[in-house]
Amino acid sequence: MPKDNQVRPPSPFRLFPFPPFLPSRSPLSPFSPTRFPDGLIVLGARLNPREEPGRVARVRLLHGLDLWRQGASRGYVLLTGGIRPGCGRSEARAMADWGLAWVLEHWGAEVREALNSRLILEEASRSTLASARHTLPLVQALGSRTVGLVTDAVHIHRAQLLFRRHFAPQGIEVHPLPARGLVGHYWRNRRYLWLSRMMLREGGAWIKALGCLLRERRRLE
Repeated sequence: MPKDNQVRPPSPFRLFPFPPFLPSRSPLSPFSPTRFPDGLIVLGARLNPREEPGRVARVRLLHGLDLWRQGASRGYVLLTGGIRPGCGRSEARAMADWGLAWVLEHWGAEVREALNSRLILEEASRSTLASARHTLPLVQALGSRTVGLVTDAVHIHRAQLLFRRHFAPQGIEVHPLPARGLVGHYWRNRRYLWLSRMMLREGGAWIKALGCLLRERRRLE
């Protein structure tokens, strides 16, 4: 892969290696069968009251589906997300059902069947850190050496930090592939409360992630 598209792994001695709310500048583009990752990991998000993927989950999933199709439809799509309290099904299962229905409507039955044969669900995690832990053995079992990490641009920096902490020691490269436009959508539609909640949640999650890194660093000292 050209050096321009490579991202250095985070230093173990820096607790805040990426700015949390700036869009990633390291997508894999343009795509080709020789450069596309072995598969994609699409991170889940909370379901709506109908137990369907909410806007955040749909933005991530549609971006992942588009990337999967650009990759000659030959890689797997690993959907993450467990069952939240009060829900009857996992985020991963809800995203799979919604995504298959969307693909059938927009791309046809043949593409839907191709996607269905490549879907893998990870239904145990309720956090980004848990997703990194639980997807690692699945990716290893598939023999993958490179994976594309799909989430929204607000979440991508924390997600890639946590995934690389788990995947890099096993020799697996993680390439961030952020879905853009979510913040802009909320801003244009004056959904300031939703935007504030999203930023506050991400800020709180960064604090938790940095706490985990601090504990990890102390164990190594």
